[in-house]
Amino acid sequence: MSKLQLGIIGCGWIAPFHAEALNRLCDRVKVKWVADPIEERAERIAAALDGDDIDVLLDYRAGLGGVDAVSILVPHHLHHPITLDALRAGCHVLLEKPFALTLDEADAMIAEARAQEKTLMVAYPHRYRKSTQAFKRVIESGDYGRLFMLDAFMDEDNREYVTGGWFVKKATLGGGVFFSASAHMLDVMLWIAGDVQSVSMVGTQAGLPMEGEDTAISIIKFKNGVVGSTRHTWFSPKPDRWYSMRAFCERAVVCLTVHPLGNLAVEGRRCAWSSRITVAETGAEEKVLLDSDEGLDLTEETRHFLDCVESGARPQTDGHVARQLMQVALDAYRDAEAKGAN
Repeated sequence: MSKLQLGIIGCGWIAPFHAEALNRLCDRVKVKWVADPIEERAERIAAALDGDDIDVLLDYRAGLGGVDAVSILVPHHLHHPITLDALRAGCHVLLEKPFALTLDEADAMIAEARAQEKTLMVAYPHRYRKSTQAFKRVIESGDYGRLFMLDAFMDEDNREYVTGGWFVKKATLGGGVFFSASAHMLDVMLWIAGDVQSVSMVGTQAGLPMEGEDTAISIIKFKNGVVGSTRHTWFSPKPDRWYSMRAFCERAVVCLTVHPLGNLAVEGRRCAWSSRITVAETGAEEKVLLDSDEGLDLTEETRHFLDCVESGARPQTDGHVARQLMQVALDAYRDAEAKGAN
């Protein structure tokens, strides 16, 4: 079987993580080019990829006709136009989150992927991580009784990352931390608990120089009766846990904790990690079910994309799932605006 020919559009902070995953899957995919309007950034990603014949482009449109698929890793407000360009050129698309800025944009992208009969997958990596999948299996095993509550927390200090440009404006970010990044937690929660009955949120500007909220809390009721909450800050003075989710079951609390052991914003893919699953049962000491060094590894997410391209199967995080996550965030924003809560 010939390798899938792929181009990378956008060579910012997340691009080295994608490059690392593609290198691990080099038996299935060949990166033909990388594109970024800043040539130095594109050259850096090209150098990080396996192979010595990778073209560096300043304009992604020059390469669309020569590849089967693209990974789109650009600022949020560019997701819609670049995705449409790629689909119309006959490319399958792996798109970094969030899907789009508006539901109309999302609908146009879904419709174009359907019309072109191409795979459109949105990169919500946490559900593809081995530790998150193990967490879900523990909950669904029934060993600890029925799930009734989920609580998720992301504790980040992004002062060195959120300093200006497109990231600080609502019109280009799409909102604040809740729209941009809390969907990492929401995706896993909806994956486990199902459809949302109601959602509300509150937000505040703790200190980052951005128009939207840098800190947000949400409360969710799922249609199956499970309740949930998310808490997220980009302005933590001392992050304790980068990502954690607790599942409250009838007889135990199951906790997934994912934490960088260094400065993630600065070290990027070089950062070491700790991922753990613990369970605390009634009347018993906490025990560790999983302890690994798995971090922000995009290999399984990328593998799933390649599988779907090859088989024609629907991605787990396709346009419809990504649109649902957008709808949850936008509904929460609408509720907060009516109440003066954000």
